[in-house]
Amino acid sequence: MNNPNLKWVHSLSAGIDGYVAVQEFRDSEIPLTNAKGAFSTILGEFIALGVLYHSKHLERFMQRKAEKKWEIEPMELVSTKSMAIIGYGDIGAACAKIAKNGFGMKVIGVKRKPDDCSDEYKSYCDEVVGNDQYERVIKEADYVVGVLPKTSQTEDFFNMESTFSKMKKTAVFMNIGRGPTVQEDDLTKALKEGVIAGAVLDVFKKEPLVQESELWSLPNVLITPHCAQQDKEFMSDCIFQFVENLENFCTGKPLINVRDKKQGY
Repeated sequence: MNNPNLKWVHSLSAGIDGYVAVQEFRDSEIPLTNAKGAFSTILGEFIALGVLYHSKHLERFMQRKAEKKWEIEPMELVSTKSMAIIGYGDIGAACAKIAKNGFGMKVIGVKRKPDDCSDEYKSYCDEVVGNDQYERVIKEADYVVGVLPKTSQTEDFFNMESTFSKMKKTAVFMNIGRGPTVQEDDLTKALKEGVIAGAVLDVFKKEPLVQESELWSLPNVLITPHCAQQDKEFMSDCIFQFVENLENFCTGKPLINVRDKKQGY
């Protein structure tokens, strides 16, 4: 690196793709830490919202309220549903904990190295499997949750061929990972043509989401502007985490949340 005094870099977000995009830094020995864990609980709650939004048909009932229309429609029982979490880690575990323990759903986590999954995180799932089980898992799931980081291997990972065409027609796709992991034209087509039933999206390839995007006008899509991880205290939590790491750095203790720059997460 050009600055020989640079000894450590910390990201106040969970994503590190912007940092590792700099090859000189990626190839260096300088440690990179992030805010892993600071956003997990609130993102788990957001996924719970998405499940209820679709299973209880909230968009349709809100429209009928605006029209003052009394029209009964059966709800769906969430406890009979299943969820697949793709990129199962800290955030995925928070989603799984609510889905399984709170809703009684069947939950399967998909992880590149399932053997590295802690016993606690495994306890929130019925299964934790490797990427080789991906197709089987998404075929069975009522909700497919993307929590993948942005890397060269994950760009457009969720597309028509690999994902949407293999999901149930009644299934919902949800993304709280990184926007570039989704091929948005494929997702739009899948939603318009009834290949899948709906989507819950907090992140997008280009942010803000362009006004020309058809996703805005689709009736089966819940959109939030990349704010699902934010509550009134979210930045305070990130700062407290940084201060703890700063104390470790100054006293020679091991840093927490050291990321793998080569892998990109």
